[in-house]
This record gives sequence, structure tokens and C-alpha cells, in this order.
Amino acid sequence: MSVVILRHSIKDILYMVFNFLTSISVLILLLWNAGSAVEDSVKDQGNGSTKDNLLNVLEAESYAFTPSLRKAFLDHAREEALLRLKEKDLKIPQEFIDWIDSDLDIASGVYAAHHKSEDVLLWLYSLRFDLGKNKFEQYRHLALAAALVSAKEGMEADISPRDPLKIIIPDDPRKLIDTKGPGRKMDVNDHIINFLNDHTIEEKVLLDPNKRSKLKYDDRGIAIPSSDDKKKEGELTTETRTRSLYASDVLASQELQSKFNSYMESKGLDISIDCGEKIIHWDSKAMVRGESYRKINEAYALFRQAYEAKGLLPSKRDDFASPAERCVYMIRNYEYKFPPNVQEQRKWPRFPLTAPWPLLTMLAADRQPLREREERWIAFRDHGEFYKYGEYIGGIAQQHTMQSARRLKPYPFTYATIQMMLKDGGVCGTMGSISARGHNILGVPSCQAVQPGHCAVVYFQYDSKGNSYSCKGGQYATGGDEKTGPFTPWPFDASFKRTGRKNGYEIAFHNRKPMVYHQSLAWGVNYGVRSYLDATIAHAVFNMIPPQLQKDKGFRLLKSTISMNPYHFLIVNAAQDAASSVQGQIQFWNQFVSTLSSAAKKPGCPTEGLYKKSVKSRMVARIASFPVPKEKQSARKILSFLEGLKCDNKQIMDAYRSALN
Repeated sequence: MSVVILRHSIKDILYMVFNFLTSISVLILLLWNAGSAVEDSVKDQGNGSTKDNLLNVLEAESYAFTPSLRKAFLDHAREEALLRLKEKDLKIPQEFIDWIDSDLDIASGVYAAHHKSEDVLLWLYSLRFDLGKNKFEQYRHLALAAALVSAKEGMEADISPRDPLKIIIPDDPRKLIDTKGPGRKMDVNDHIINFLNDHTIEEKVLLDPNKRSKLKYDDRGIAIPSSDDKKKEGELTTETRTRSLYASDVLASQELQSKFNSYMESKGLDISIDCGEKIIHWDSKAMVRGESYRKINEAYALFRQAYEAKGLLPSKRDDFASPAERCVYMIRNYEYKFPPNVQEQRKWPRFPLTAPWPLLTMLAADRQPLREREERWIAFRDHGEFYKYGEYIGGIAQQHTMQSARRLKPYPFTYATIQMMLKDGGVCGTMGSISARGHNILGVPSCQAVQPGHCAVVYFQYDSKGNSYSCKGGQYATGGDEKTGPFTPWPFDASFKRTGRKNGYEIAFHNRKPMVYHQSLAWGVNYGVRSYLDATIAHAVFNMIPPQLQKDKGFRLLKSTISMNPYHFLIVNAAQDAASSVQGQIQFWNQFVSTLSSAAKKPGCPTEGLYKKSVKSRMVARIASFPVPKEKQSARKILSFLEGLKCDNKQIMDAYRSALN
């Protein structure tokens, strides 16, 4: 009996222990979940607290931009970026975050110039590995410009630790094939190349080193007619040379075409061409039409394929340079030391790579392959070559195949390269591309630009005497700055979307703004880098204000910001959009003009001209969107204001005059 009781007691005891342990496990699980919930709650509260603190500071400062507001924004933006990185299971070292915080110019770009600041952080950290810590910190603005461009293009950064990048210039990608190699079975391309190599031609070569292009430009970059006093070709020194045939020789000569056809027939190949006599030739400029176009196109494709197959012409363009390669390459060249007299002749360096980052994004966006850059850099370094345009060839430039066929020959660079453009020539699109690429290769921010029916170029300049920057245009033909649109995004656009064009003329981006937007970058920096970047922060803060408050309190913030720096289109556009009445538009305009006039003594800060005119035109358009006040005194004041501006908007002037009459 006692044994049975003992057994039951042990069983009961074990059961009680099991229940106890189960209860403890459940309690631990509940406490763990509660802890996680508390942690999430704290995290959410922390995230909310920085934004609440920002809005509270904004209210306390009466919606004026102050250092306290700047700090509140940066605290919030930093926390948001780090939180999003944590959600992606990515981490940036605290010392790097602290380094960014120590430089307000860099912090402003990271946290205020892009709505995905975590992506800018990743790219900036990635570039520190590739540039090496010392170079990265020395050229921090260039690195930030590259980080912003890459983040806005949606490129993915690599933050894995690695040694600094060493630039390797790719070799010539062509692999020459021995088309007469013993024991090999020849194909049609072998026979085409053998025909060209087995036949020779004599040609007279002009030895005038200055004969490059018939299109010249004045100091403003406006195209001017060629002078009539050029040397005649008969007066130039010539030299007769013998060489193997180029494909272009055959395409231009009926005699050579006949020899080619006979040669191919002798090899048992049913291939013949008929391009006519000099319908296209090395110097032809006329467009080709009809059946002649079809026949030349077929012959061009035949010879180009042979050149590519046998390693005489690259089949594709080299890979684009990565953001890190662009930075390292530009720094390497920028630090090159010429002898003092040569340095002065070369005007080197052409542009400071330590310039404020808004001026460097145009340069960072240029992604020319390294081999193309290097050929032009060596030509500049060793011989001072810097071509801003090439040979102007007329209507045939509108037909890429015909333009290419007229000078088809073995060449180490394929189409869409600056080298091929210098060889083949073109019209305004090619000229603008040659200039833009040449400038960028030498570290000068530049891009092509559009004008009505024309293509031009724009580039930034630095005046060391006045310590000021400017954005200039060149190769203008159908208008001035007011009719010019650069083919590159404004740095404050939300995203950079390339068009994907493959013809090489760097019409690279979808979203583009008029020339004055890019010029305003230089003017804003000249007025004051800190105030310009603070205005960038102020715009980011404005976007955080609840929409129902933007037209009142947000407008107040924008007005206070324009008084710090009048050249930021982010603020100007936002303020003119937010002003909900004609009186608000006029009020902002008066404050804008007052601040702008204060820049009169600052180098590189125009107080009249295209910028002021652009802001005025936009204001007038906004005023025209409001109904004419029924109260005549108000209408009369507005009309008087518009007349004082010499408003040339006939529609709005007639509307106000009719209302008063």
C-alpha cells in the first residue's frame, strides 16, 4: 500500500514540476514579446520624437530658418536614414556618420538633396573604400556628387571592405586575326580583308596641321561664317604615300569595286557590290538617296562586319567607367604636375575638383569609358590637344551609315566614341558632344545642350581672381542662354533617368531643365555656399510641413529662406507655388528683389538678366492663374505693379484693364 502511494506521489510531483516549468516558459515568452513590443514602441516613439521636435522647433522659430532648425532637421534625417538601413540589415560605422556630421556641407548633401538619403550614405561610404580615406576626405565634394548621381540613378552601392581602387586602363580590345594563317579554312571575311591588304593605293596627304574644321566660333560661342582668305589646297604642302586599301576606298571607286567583285568570284564567292563612282568618298557631304543608299548600306555592312570579325575594328564600345573609376581617374589627372611654363600654357588645372558639390554633379554624371578618356588625356598632356569641335560635314551627317561608310577603315575605337567623332566629323550634335566630352575628360563639368533646331554645349568655369564660378555656353547658333537646355539633370531633381540612346551623342537624361537652372547653381554658390545649402535643407523641411499648412506657415519659411540666398530655384519655385494670392506673389517678389539687389557687390552674382527675368515670368504666369479682383482698388494696385514691371503678358494686362474700365 505504501509503495503504491509513493509511486503516485512521485508521479504527482513530476507532473507538478512539468506544469511549473511550462508556466515559466510561457512567462519568459510573454516577457520576451513584451520587451520586443516595448523596443518597437520606443523605436517608433524615437522616430516620431525627432520629427515632432523638428516641427516644434519650426513653430518656436516662427517658421524662420535658424541654426536650431537646421540641427533639428539633420537629427531627424539622420535617424530616418539609419532606421531604413537597419530595416535592410545594413550598417554604416558610427565613426563615418560622425565624420559626415562634422561637415555641414556634406551633411546637407547627404540628408537634404535626395529623398533616399540612406542610398546616398551607402554610396558615399562605398566611395571611401575606393578612393582611400585620405583622398576621399580631400575630394569629399567630388565623392558626394558621384554618390548623389549614383543614388538618383538607382545604382546599388557595394559597402564590402576593400583596398583603394587602382586604375587600370583597358588595352585595345581588338584581337587581330591572321587571315592568311597556314592550315586554316578561310571564310568570307578573310577574303575581304585579304583583298584590302593585297591591293594598294597612292594618295596625296595635306600636311597643314591646322586644317581641322571649317566651323569657327566667336568669343561668345556663336557660330560665324568661315573666312574667305583661307589657303587654297594647291598652296598647302602635300606628300604622296602608298598604303593598303581601306574599305572606304573601295566604296568610293567603281574600278576598285570591279576588282573586288572579280576577286571574290575567283574565291568561289557570290558576292558583289555596286556603290557607284564617288557617290560617297572621304570628303563627301551630300545625303544619299534611293537605290544608291541601299547598295552602299549593304556594302558598308559587309566591310564593317569583316573589320570587326578579324580584329580591325571593335565590335562594341568599351564598358562605361564606374562612379569610383570616374573619381579616381579624375583625381589622378587633376594632381598631375606639369613643368611650370607648360602648366600655364595648358591652363592646368582647368577646374577645381574641390569645388562645392552642386557644381560637380554634371561632371560626375559623365561616364565615358576609361580607354577613350586616356587617349584624349595623353594627347592633352603630351601635346596640348583639346578639341572643342570637329569637322563640320553637312547633310550626310544625318545618315549615320553613309557618314560612317565614307571613312570606313581599321580603327581602335568604334562608333559613339569621341575618337570616331573626330575622325568622321558631323554637324552640331557631334560638335557639342566632342566639346562636352573633351571638357569632362579634363575635369571640367560639361554637357551637350539643345537650342531650337540646333545642338550646343555648356560648361562650368572658375575665376580664381574673383573666387567665383559661372556656367557658360558655347557653339550657340539659334539663341542665347534663354533658349538653351543642357542635356543633364539639375542636381536637385528627384531622380536621374538616362534615355538609353546608343548612338553616343550624350543626350543622356530624360528630366532636364533650362540653362538658367544650372547657372543659378554657380550664382548661389558665389553668394554663399552655406546659405545655399541651408536653403536646400529649408526646402526639405518645407516638404515635411502638413499640406494644409504649407500655403501659410510653409510660405513664411520660404520667404525667410530667400532672404538668406536669392539664387535657389527650389525655394523660388516652391514659394511661387505656395503663394495662394496675388498679394502673396507680389510680397515674395519684393522680398526676392530686395535680397537679389544686395548681391550687387558680390563677384559672380548677377542682379539683372536671365535669372530675374525667369522668376518674374513665372510670377506673372502665377498671377494670371488667379481671378481679377472684383474690388477695383485692389485690381488697380495689381495693374500698377504689373505696369511697373513692364509686363509684356498681353492677356493678363488686357484682363486687368478691362476690369477697371
